Amino acid sequence: MTITWLGQSGYLLKNKGCHLVVDPYLSNIVFEKQGLRRLIPPPMSVEELKPDALLISHDHLDHFDPETVISIHKRYPHCLIAGPESVTAHALRLGVRPSALFTLREGDEVRAGGIRIRPCPAFHSDPFAVGFLIETDEKLLYMTGDTLFRESLAAEIRTLAGRKIDWIFTVINGRLGNMTWKEAVKLVSALQPAFAVPMHYGMFAENTENPEEFIESCKREMINAGELIPGKETEL
Repeated sequence: MTITWLGQSGYLLKNKGCHLVVDPYLSNIVFEKQGLRRLIPPPMSVEELKPDALLISHDHLDHFDPETVISIHKRYPHCLIAGPESVTAHALRLGVRPSALFTLREGDEVRAGGIRIRPCPAFHSDPFAVGFLIETDEKLLYMTGDTLFRESLAAEIRTLAGRKIDWIFTVINGRLGNMTWKEAVKLVSALQPAFAVPMHYGMFAENTENPEEFIESCKREMINAGELIPGKETEL
């Protein structure tokens, strides 16, 4: 399995020929609607993603980018689009075919190629927001999605995971309904992954954070951690 960071909470995962895309923000709609300008250009185009499945964690513009969703749906009509109820309802309003949609609820799972995907708890201003457990035969990844910190969160994720988590991708920005980098360190320390990656920073000047403090704090907890580079493919 390989992963490429698309910026913010967006990723492209490749596993045995299957392309899974998570929360791609490739347009400039946040600036158009909310006045926050991108700090980095999109590292990949829809044509380069070639998605077989698209996961969207919740219905906010930097995660559910309607321009990108519609572009994917038109160019790749057989691409599965999965997410919580707020996401599939929005997609229907945009004209996405119902047959392309899968609503992820507690206890659900969906498969894309050899990848198993399960929603997990998140605590955010979109009450339907979720994180994701993404699993192959070799690896288990946990993506927090946008979420506040809860003391109970690590125990819930540990129970759902059922085994050791290999990689955690966690929000660190500490604004607009997300945990701070210090809280992210507490979550990572409780879950003890093999590797921790910060996300949800560096896209907008008004909503970012320095990842170095998170990374160095993880290392002091004896947990490997580091940044991904937007557009650079990394082997998991």
